[in-house]
Amino acid sequence: MTPSRAEKRIAVADATGALRALLTKPATTSSLAAPALAKAASAALGADVAVMTGDCLLAGPAPAGPGGQRVDCANATLRWCSPQQPSSAVTTLLRQGCAWLAAALAIDAVREQAQQAGEEMNALRDVVGQLLTVRDLDQVLLSIADRTLHLLESDICGVMLVDGDEVAMKSCVGNRAVETARLRMSRGQGVAGLVFLTGEPSKVDDYLADETISHDFMSLAEKEETLSALAVPLRLQGEFIGVLEVWRRRPSVFTDRDVQRMVTLADFVTITIDNARLNDRQANAVEQLKETRDALERQVSVLKRSSSLQQKLLATVLSGVGLPAIARTVATELDCRIGIYGPEGNLVAACGGRSLTSKLPSTAATRTTPGRHRVTLTDGSTATAWLQPIYADGDQVGSAAIIPAEHSAEMMDVIVGQVAMACSLTLLREHAASRARAEELEQLLWDLLQGSVEHRIAARTRAKQLNVALRGQLRVLYGRIDNLEEIAAESGWDTSQTDRVRREVLRRFRAVDTHHVVALSALRGNLITGIAVNVDRTAVKDLVGELATALRGDWPELRATWGASRAHEDVVDLPSALNEAKTALAAARRLGGENAFLYEELGIVRLLLGSGDDPDLQTFVDELTGPLVAYDRENNGALVRTLRAFFDANCSQRVAAERLFVHYKTLRYRLEQIKQLTGLDLARHEDRVRADFALRLLQVTRPLEDPEDAAAG
Repeated sequence: MTPSRAEKRIAVADATGALRALLTKPATTSSLAAPALAKAASAALGADVAVMTGDCLLAGPAPAGPGGQRVDCANATLRWCSPQQPSSAVTTLLRQGCAWLAAALAIDAVREQAQQAGEEMNALRDVVGQLLTVRDLDQVLLSIADRTLHLLESDICGVMLVDGDEVAMKSCVGNRAVETARLRMSRGQGVAGLVFLTGEPSKVDDYLADETISHDFMSLAEKEETLSALAVPLRLQGEFIGVLEVWRRRPSVFTDRDVQRMVTLADFVTITIDNARLNDRQANAVEQLKETRDALERQVSVLKRSSSLQQKLLATVLSGVGLPAIARTVATELDCRIGIYGPEGNLVAACGGRSLTSKLPSTAATRTTPGRHRVTLTDGSTATAWLQPIYADGDQVGSAAIIPAEHSAEMMDVIVGQVAMACSLTLLREHAASRARAEELEQLLWDLLQGSVEHRIAARTRAKQLNVALRGQLRVLYGRIDNLEEIAAESGWDTSQTDRVRREVLRRFRAVDTHHVVALSALRGNLITGIAVNVDRTAVKDLVGELATALRGDWPELRATWGASRAHEDVVDLPSALNEAKTALAAARRLGGENAFLYEELGIVRLLLGSGDDPDLQTFVDELTGPLVAYDRENNGALVRTLRAFFDANCSQRVAAERLFVHYKTLRYRLEQIKQLTGLDLARHEDRVRADFALRLLQVTRPLEDPEDAAAG
């Protein structure tokens, strides 16, 4: 049954009312509002209505084509196909329906944005929570890179921090090339360099094609296959500290939302980095405090132990028992091995198990560097020992070496210094006694050489009391250091250094006297004076030669000359011996040479350099002619006359024999006797000159008595 027109009007009115009633209800979601609006609008129009937003169908049948009727409002659209135009009232309701649906769509968008913001906040909260649980800075940077990589759905992430005028990669994840993990960028280089330059976020959608960035890292981008990149600055309290950057290998575009998420994350990242740095500083401070505490505890332990040892060492020094007692005290207290060495590196005291080497190398003995050294034991093995130089009167006089058992290096540094100090005090005490004896011996020397006869006799008595043997043949040795002042000026030595060299020369002189033939020796300025007992000419020259060799090792350019007197029987003659030694020294300085010049070997030179007094002249004559005159007197011989005839014959044995009316062999026999009595070798020109000159002086000094007559009488 077909409805009547009235029924149709009633039905349309009811549908229109239903649409109006629907629009009075609040729009909730588009998923509910769109079907309800499609149903109500279809009933009001009497045709199927499609509800759409843009090109997306929300409810109703899909429109058949572009034709038909439509109503639009905001982003909502109603489309239908009907030959009849709806009334203005219905059209108005349809527009209101579109607005109503647009409101539902807007609510959906807001709800979706709120949901996305909540999800992003939860993700950030999770990332930040995870970052804040990490304390180590390196681990923090690694966590930042890893969390950022996943949050930005990227393939590579790196954290770069400011290092001078560059930003340097500190942590990187997802990279394939090792160069990426070592990236360093200056301002303007690459995306990170652009951020470093501008201080603003930067991104590229196609790294290889983008013209806004430099091409410094294009080859690396090709190796990593990166397409897009996003970098944001890291700021801490307004200060630029680095760059956070992500790269993607797939075609993609970083959206503004990605940039905002990255910027937000960067703010938390800087806080995390700052916390990690503060934690590192705090941990370092705690560690330093712990180390300081441990160091103080060690120092207290060292002080206690060293204080106890110091008291016992001082008691040992005051007891005056010497270096061996110090070695025993240290070995007992520390359960260690100890060796005390003299100035030449010779072992003078040792204690504790296997002994150390009996002699240190000369460099270690004379230039000991405090601290640990490798030393050799008597069994050939080596060990680590603490060495410390020992000083007395400003000079290094030895070294102390300790091989510890279980003591720390800090403890040993203190202890070996205390041991060296105790040795120094002991040696100073011994040196004080030695100095007093040395001063007494020096005064004894000068009393013997320069005192009156009474002083010399008294000095001979004091020498016996001091156990100084002055019996036998006595020679005075007189040496001079010739060029010390020149060497000191060239080397820039002060007075104390020059005096130290003088003392060292005297010490070397005494050291080379291994047979102790020099009973007394002393130093005045650059002059060294000594009295040698029972030494022949060869021994004197050997002694001086050894001294020259010893000095040449340390001072190659230092020169010294020496003179030696004749042998004298009595200490009363020592002043004359000193004058002879001075004359010999004068000859040595004039004629040159490092060996000693002996007075008896100077010949006529000693007459030219001597004082010219008759006693010295007569000594020269007696030395050469005395044995001949005595022989002629005792044996009714004619050696003096033969020698004179030999010289008058121009040293021709044949002519002299003829003039003496003797056989040639007789003359040769007499000349051999002369050689045995005087030591003169008449084949040598020097000995001929000495003998000829002595004969002429003999004639001059005895003008009223013929030498041959004297010999015959």
